[in-house]
Amino acid sequence: MTAIEAGQLTGNVIRLVPLTAEHKPELTKVLHNPQIWEYTWRRISSEEEAGQLVNTALSNQAAGKDMPYVMVEQASGRIVGTTRLMHLDLTHRNAEIGCTWISPDYWRTAVNTESKLLLLQYAFEVLGLIRVDFSIVNDNLRSRRAIERIGAALEGILRKHRITADGTVMDNVLYSIIDEEWPAVKQNLLYLVNEKYK
Repeated sequence: MTAIEAGQLTGNVIRLVPLTAEHKPELTKVLHNPQIWEYTWRRISSEEEAGQLVNTALSNQAAGKDMPYVMVEQASGRIVGTTRLMHLDLTHRNAEIGCTWISPDYWRTAVNTESKLLLLQYAFEVLGLIRVDFSIVNDNLRSRRAIERIGAALEGILRKHRITADGTVMDNVLYSIIDEEWPAVKQNLLYLVNEKYK
């Protein structure tokens, strides 16, 4: 697969900036927060482990596998999280949106919703994808409700899909949005960003 050059994606509340090594120190500090990992299969307990996540994202970016971004708050210029288009398959025109990790200070704000709007718009309208999926740990009800709220369709459960460092086996839930659904999902996201979070 050929790597895709991704530019900045700009919204009202945040902008998504392609991840670079220069972002690592600030992003590592954001990711070194146990609340972020409470309902995931990862257990990040040190800045070193958080930094390794950034290194992996940069490696996958260089290999053309993933398109990782930092979320930068427009008002302050602060990095408040990260997200990415991953498992990008241009042959079959699909990808996953994942590795969305946001500072708890910005939970229940427009940050996550607007990041989904920007990434989905890029995926469907620029890359011409026909499917975008999301894989979420079954117990992560907050993330599941957020994905359902934007209009993603539940496809099923990937049983025993992830194992944590302590050996806990977890199911993942698979959601997707396909190209025919994108116009309605886009209108819903625009409503949420422009009305709910005013």
